[in-house]
Amino acid sequence: MITALVVDDVAVVRMVITKILKRAGHQALTAETGAEALTLAQSHAVDVLITDIWMPDMDGIELLKQFKTRFPRVGRVAMSGGSPINALDDSLSTAVSAGASVVIMKPVDKNELLLAIDNALAAVGANPERGQP
Repeated sequence: MITALVVDDVAVVRMVITKILKRAGHQALTAETGAEALTLAQSHAVDVLITDIWMPDMDGIELLKQFKTRFPRVGRVAMSGGSPINALDDSLSTAVSAGASVVIMKPVDKNELLLAIDNALAAVGANPERGQP
């Protein structure tokens, strides 16, 4: 079982991802903002971050940078529902440069999400079944 921190400014997205995680036997913490996510990560053992790229205030790119620096053993998954068409490819590559191990598109597919989590955990050397070593 892992603990995932799901960050998205859209409540329905947080709810859908939380349901997928719980049905897979995992725990989920949720945050609406990047600042809230950082606070939760300081007070809870988090195995993987799943964050939207496009959010008000602190966007997912900045949040990924913060996690890469402050919580390097936490797996990082970025997700995007899209943006202005010309900027989408740039934002996805920027997310990887900022520290995302995996980037997925919304709407989120259950199998794709669970595979992304496993890959993100493997990228930071964590065991997907037991969380961080």
